[in-house]
Amino acid sequence: MPKYIRDAIHGDISLPEELLPIVDHPLFQRLRRIRQLALASLVYPSANHSRFEHSLGVYHVTSRAEVDDTVKVYALLHDVGHGAFSHILEYSLALYGHNFDHEERGKKVAREILADTVFSHREVFGKRENLIVHGGVGTDRIDYLIRDSYFTGIRIGFLQWDRLVRNMWVEGGKLYISEKALSNAEHLYVARFILSDAVYFHKTVLVLDAMFFRAVGELLDHYSPSELVVMDDYQMICALREVGSEWWRRIEERKLFKVVFRGEEEEAREVYERYVSRHGEEAVILSRRPLYYSRPDVYLEDGRTLLQASPLVRSLRRAEETREYWFVAVDPMILRP
Repeated sequence: MPKYIRDAIHGDISLPEELLPIVDHPLFQRLRRIRQLALASLVYPSANHSRFEHSLGVYHVTSRAEVDDTVKVYALLHDVGHGAFSHILEYSLALYGHNFDHEERGKKVAREILADTVFSHREVFGKRENLIVHGGVGTDRIDYLIRDSYFTGIRIGFLQWDRLVRNMWVEGGKLYISEKALSNAEHLYVARFILSDAVYFHKTVLVLDAMFFRAVGELLDHYSPSELVVMDDYQMICALREVGSEWWRRIEERKLFKVVFRGEEEEAREVYERYVSRHGEEAVILSRRPLYYSRPDVYLEDGRTLLQASPLVRSLRRAEETREYWFVAVDPMILRP
């Protein structure tokens, strides 16, 4: 008998009995304690959704495609390697010279999760058809855009994902869509373009991320990277409090740094150095709003790429290239007259 889980986005999600040991495994349940949007809930209070419900959503969306069960299992497990606060821990560790790839760690974690199931790790992670999940218009992107839109309140319109998924397939290691689903793929990229500035790179979210990077630096004085990557959000918050992280205290008390400059890297570095010379490094942050663009390696039936077939997607790429900038943020105390 299947089990039904009620989801805010998709309604009832049906889980076959053979998937229940996966969902009930402690390493999968851990995803309940990892927020999808990290610290964005300090800007959008309802954005507290987790990697757990997102993983169920990706499984549900993938189930509508013509794929075998191993691809659906891959969809369910695609995020199990994430560290606390999702991507920003990964970025933080990279800044301090420590390599952490959540996808590679996910493969190792999944081996333990799948050990007592009917599914083979090699089959689940060795399928070309997994592009249905992580490809340019894949089911991972479909679910997170709809879910993030819903829980932040940033409306992106009705995304007709089911039509897109029904007209998507993998062939020869490439992800294809039917031309009749082109407008649905375009809507996906429009939604991503809107959410990038409104949510993922909102100016306050960028400041919060930069402050978190500094907090991780404080943690690394007490914990090894291997100890940090196994933590969930709750464990990391406890660790930050335990070590007396000044940066985390500021985040929790919403004593957030204020942006005083946005522009090109060279000028931003000059502004940063001026503030540092007057107030010290602990009072100033230099960071950047990155490009949110990845080449959509998606093909139509006639062999054209999505970029070739869609003037809209090309224009979104050009528009995104203008949105990268560097910024300097400072402790608001030094701005007081």
